[in-house]
Amino acid sequence: MHKFIDNIVAFSLKNKFFIFFCTVIAVIAGAVSFKHTPIDAFPDVTNTKVTIITQWAGRSAEEVEKFITIPIEIAMNPVQKKTDIRSTTLFGLSVINVMFEDRVDDFTARQQVYNLLNDADLPEGVTPEVQPLYGPTGEIYRYTLRSDRRSVRDLKTIQDWVIERNLRSVSGVADIVSFGGEVKTFEVSVNPHQLINYGITSLELYDAIAKSNINVGGDVITKSSQAYVVRGIGLINDLDELRNIVVKNINGTPILVKNLADVHESCLPRLGQVGRMDENDVVQGIVVMRKGENPGEVIANLKDKIEELNQNVLPEDVRIIPFYDREDLVNLAVKTVTHNLIEGILLVTYIVLIFMADWRTTVIVAVIIPLALLFAFICLRVMGMSANLLSMGAIDFGIIIDGAVVMVEGVFVALDKKAKEVGMPAFNVMSKMGLIRHTAKDKAKAVFFSKLIIITALIPIFSFQKVEGKMFSPLAYTLGFALLGALIFTLTLVPVMSSMLLKKNVREKNNRFVHFINQKCTALFDTFYAHRKLTIGLATVVAGVGLWLFSFLGTEFLPQLNEGSIYIRATLPQSISLDESVTLANKMRKKLLTFPEVRQVLSQTGRPNDGTDATGFYNIEFHVDIYPEKDWESKLTKLQLIDKMQEDLSIYPGIDFNFSQPITDNVEEAASGVKGSIAVKVFGKDLYESEKLAVQIDKILNTVQGIEDLGVIRNIGQPELRIELNERQLARYGVAKEDVQSIIEMAIGGKSASLLYEDERKFNIMVRYSEEFRQNEEEIGKILVPAMDGTMVPIKELADITTITGPLLIFRDNHARFCAVKFSVRGRDMGTAVAEAQKKVNASVHLPAGYSLKWTGDFENQQRASKRLAQVVPISIAIIFIILFILFSNARDAGLVLLNVPFAAVGGIAALLITGFNFSISAGIGFIALFGICIQNGVIMISDIKANLKLGSPLQEATKEGVRSRIRPVIMTAAMAAIGLLPAAMSHGIGSESQRPLAIVIIGGLIGATFFALFIFPLIVEVVYERMLYDKNGKLLQRRI
Repeated sequence: MHKFIDNIVAFSLKNKFFIFFCTVIAVIAGAVSFKHTPIDAFPDVTNTKVTIITQWAGRSAEEVEKFITIPIEIAMNPVQKKTDIRSTTLFGLSVINVMFEDRVDDFTARQQVYNLLNDADLPEGVTPEVQPLYGPTGEIYRYTLRSDRRSVRDLKTIQDWVIERNLRSVSGVADIVSFGGEVKTFEVSVNPHQLINYGITSLELYDAIAKSNINVGGDVITKSSQAYVVRGIGLINDLDELRNIVVKNINGTPILVKNLADVHESCLPRLGQVGRMDENDVVQGIVVMRKGENPGEVIANLKDKIEELNQNVLPEDVRIIPFYDREDLVNLAVKTVTHNLIEGILLVTYIVLIFMADWRTTVIVAVIIPLALLFAFICLRVMGMSANLLSMGAIDFGIIIDGAVVMVEGVFVALDKKAKEVGMPAFNVMSKMGLIRHTAKDKAKAVFFSKLIIITALIPIFSFQKVEGKMFSPLAYTLGFALLGALIFTLTLVPVMSSMLLKKNVREKNNRFVHFINQKCTALFDTFYAHRKLTIGLATVVAGVGLWLFSFLGTEFLPQLNEGSIYIRATLPQSISLDESVTLANKMRKKLLTFPEVRQVLSQTGRPNDGTDATGFYNIEFHVDIYPEKDWESKLTKLQLIDKMQEDLSIYPGIDFNFSQPITDNVEEAASGVKGSIAVKVFGKDLYESEKLAVQIDKILNTVQGIEDLGVIRNIGQPELRIELNERQLARYGVAKEDVQSIIEMAIGGKSASLLYEDERKFNIMVRYSEEFRQNEEEIGKILVPAMDGTMVPIKELADITTITGPLLIFRDNHARFCAVKFSVRGRDMGTAVAEAQKKVNASVHLPAGYSLKWTGDFENQQRASKRLAQVVPISIAIIFIILFILFSNARDAGLVLLNVPFAAVGGIAALLITGFNFSISAGIGFIALFGICIQNGVIMISDIKANLKLGSPLQEATKEGVRSRIRPVIMTAAMAAIGLLPAAMSHGIGSESQRPLAIVIIGGLIGATFFALFIFPLIVEVVYERMLYDKNGKLLQRRI
């Protein structure tokens, strides 16, 4: 191994031109990779999942569960590598999510689902759809349509038939979700009195329309040597033709549709409505990006397409007005990161200049920074990974270039010593290659192993699973690649540049600053040296107390990222109607607009027509776009603004509010399976019973401090009008059951008889009773049904009509129904809040047989990640020990170096406690990176002390000399690593939330580690060496070194 490192340095110094040539190629490749690496604000953290959406219009939740959800769930059972099957069933809609393990690629997952879907035994005319491939972070653009002259129905038609088709053709777009507006249909409103007058049943009317809207082909006839294609044209082209369809011929008089019904343009029953600013009813489009695409490129193409639509395709009065654009967020985020990186680079370079006081060494070190970054981008591109805020923000140049600093400093000191020996004129003309080569080799060993150790320390991050794995492995990869790049250039480019730049006049300037630090540190070390035992004892106590303080740190999963907008979800009473819900949404929207910090607000009530969001009229969502925090005149923080909003909205009684952010909201829902970040699920067969238990848990959670956004996600609450057919009555009147059912379906809900084409667009022709004949139980009871003998019987003679309250939503997880209580934790760390809640719940809630509880969401993730850390950190420390053992070839020194770890940890823990941050996964990664750095100091210190011993110095002299020679490099590398991260620790830009705990841990830890490495570590080494390296007479045993 040592030989290999020597050869690299020797090869580089021989072939200087080749090294420069390779560097230039690396720069070009890096620049190209950088341009093409997708940069996103947040990594997509959810696991692979496939969503199956099935709509069955007009059916109640229980029906949909029984005939659609359960059959599909059973069909999905054989799917391989799945973790969960979750489903939500509500009025007219079933949404099933099949969740997969880590590293299952989307294509395999979808292929399995497609193959097995055919096995599901579903009612006639029901076709399940598999949702296009996108993750919860896929929403990149929202827009609404504006027109002065057109109704929402016209706009919705343009959206569905023109805009959607065009935008779907943009590469990288997965789906366009249309929300709001009215879906145009043609309605045949039947008058039952007329039917009775003419003796026609509604089924006959329906059949007549269905059969008279058809084109046929009669193949080909030959006429005067030409072939004519025969077409029988019978399609209905407009409403007049529809009105004149013949239903029946009575004694030679044709009875037409218009004699029996009113034919007019209408719309399907609405499922949702969107309001924007002061417009109460608009059509919204949400553009969703495919997984793994580059958002920058997709949005650029999308904007070109929208521009083209606005200019050339859409009617003059219709415009697409953007509302939300992910690019703004990405740009802001990238700005935050670039800002921190540039500041970090400048600060680091400045420190090198102060300590070395020579521009040549500063240049050599500074060159490594951009090279390491470009190298990282090449590797990311090759791995097909994307860069995001988290992975870029955590790069610390101090850690990356300290190897280069050690190398340059070593060469510089050696050359300076030589110059002092032979005198400057002689030094300037002599060859220095051998000396540079020798010194570089010496230092290369320490640099190589310390970098290897830092990369090893990153291993635990690669082993994370699920959310935290997807969140942080890009960070570990980016940092690992940058370190690797720095290592390669330090072993090749640095010696080459040193040999070219440091040819003449190399002398250590008597730098006042460095002189002052040396003086103070040496004096301090001498004081400690005089009281060796006391110092070591005190240090041990400090380490013990510091590690014990760790138990006082709060824990959370991930710090919240600030997206620069607020997402509010209001949950109204379950049984509310759409009109009432919309009225409330409009009032709340107007209220939110009164805040000066708010730029614009969009409200969504209900659900989109394509069923992509499983919810009902009781759900209102507000997308609140706010101005950047620094422009606020009120000087509130975002949390204070949320509190103020909550206060203002609390005037509406009986409504639960949930505050989140657009992307976070989607991600949380994907993680916990309900609309909230943490959930307690009560599993059990009987929905009424589970709901009772859920209400009980809700009351208990209310007493726990720090739990916010609390609410029971209710299952029961849908009023139903039941028409229960009575078999005996049916037999008595001789009525077929299917006739009654089809009349109920058609007369009340409306049934599509056929389609009417307008050019490429097609619209349903719905047959339905006029409103006054189906508005309450009484009218419905009067609807007539034909018996076998041709007489007409009213429904109320055949069935009992009653109203009850039934289930509105049915949630299932792995084939079992559950009811959930959702909450989030604010103003307190998550770990203790949930632990307290669990303790209280377990003490006072007694579950009946067959019922069970499960805590899911962020909390589950945090538990899993912490367990993982506890397993992997010891392993990585063991690997580091093995590397050290290889380096020193004895266990004694390896063990001594590992002593640096607890002291560095104490510094990091203290820093977190002082700044009031919780221990989150980002802080944990800070600790991991920190252990790598602090070990490097120990390695170099021990190597120096041993080198001095080999030269024959007595132990005390060797130790003191070792400390003296290391003061500058140790303090310099620590200062670089710490100050390089200062901008990240101080920044408050969008996306800084996850970088700050990490930066704070490293800075605090380095202060502790540096102090230890300079003043206490050498004392411990000396004590150990006294016992182990000398025989009874105090003679040094050479072979033991």
